[in-house]
Amino acid sequence: MNEPLFFAAALPAVGETIVLTGEEAQHIAGARRVRSGDTLWLFDGYGTLARTALLSADKRARSVELRIEELRTEPTPTRQLHLACALPKGDRQSVLLDIATQLGMTDFTPLRCERSVVTAGEHSAERWGRVCLGACKQSRRLFLPRLHSEVAPQGLNPRGTVLLAHPDGAPLRSVLPDSVTPVTALIGPEGGFTERELLAFEAAGTRRVSLGPAILRIEAAAVALLAAVQLGR
Repeated sequence: MNEPLFFAAALPAVGETIVLTGEEAQHIAGARRVRSGDTLWLFDGYGTLARTALLSADKRARSVELRIEELRTEPTPTRQLHLACALPKGDRQSVLLDIATQLGMTDFTPLRCERSVVTAGEHSAERWGRVCLGACKQSRRLFLPRLHSEVAPQGLNPRGTVLLAHPDGAPLRSVLPDSVTPVTALIGPEGGFTERELLAFEAAGTRRVSLGPAILRIEAAAVALLAAVQLGR
């Protein structure tokens, strides 16, 4: 499927109609040349894809009506991939979440570390949700990542194999689990995790892994680690 993908929080049964409003409707009615009967694709962020037929589009009212023609359900991703990460500055947060979502991140937890210089704001989750939604549309991923509240490292509840990016870590290939084991990827702030944080993580079974000799920015380290896990390298 190469056609554009649109979002609907709830999808009705086959044969029923759905009315979209707001940004999604504006994009369909205003930014695209669509006509009655055209096929459009919707997803709900939980793995369901709907093939729909356009019934009407009102550009002024920012409203479109569609009929559900077919529903498909995609299995839950084989690997649950949780990114727990200190926040980078400014727009780099959007870069981080955009690419991480395209790479198959299933969960995101911002970490408030001892050396953190950025913390989550009042409207951060809303902004991150929009970024993740756009990334799902771009990459045709039908599952939106789950966005969790910011926590200190000791408040994190990681699952599966826990990998912590660190210059002194082991080669990543030597510690990668099989393709179905959940992975939690830990990325520290620009100044790195403190020794106290590292010892606490390692006491819980975390493994340090190296991403090479370069000192990477937060978003670069996160992308490198997620991509390596997904590619099995």
